Amino acid sequence: MKKFILKSASIILAISLLSAQNYSIYARDITTATPELDESVFNYDEAELNDALSELNELDTYLESNTDATFESLSEQESDLVANIESTASPMGMSGQDSEPPLGIPSFLWGCVFGILGLLVVYIATDNDKEEAKKAMWGCLAGTAVSVVIYVIAFAAVESSN
Repeated sequence: MKKFILKSASIILAISLLSAQNYSIYARDITTATPELDESVFNYDEAELNDALSELNELDTYLESNTDATFESLSEQESDLVANIESTASPMGMSGQDSEPPLGIPSFLWGCVFGILGLLVVYIATDNDKEEAKKAMWGCLAGTAVSVVIYVIAFAAVESSN
């Protein structure tokens, strides 16, 4: 066990020495200009905001006054109130496309790297898309298999050194 610990410590020290030498190449003064900040994007015009939401406000007042009307019935009648409004709901700001994985990261990697948590993220973020969840499940199984193989090899190395 003592040999294994000493060998591991020497490998870790050698890697840290090599990486420290590698980082010393990049340790130089960097002079960058501060980008100019357009402060107008942080200020909002209340009149412009009200104009942008006027169609939605009209629809809201119409639906409050007519309790039997629904969004679906208005879209079937091709009403002007719902002409520029989409009825799709996107979970957590995702695009809502079926073929796109969450945050642009493949679902297999979500499952492989993060395991059950990654599988849960994919399932929730893709709005219960079974194909993406299946890919994440295969990734989770592959990551688990690789972890088991690494642990078996590590324990065999420890046992053989004793």
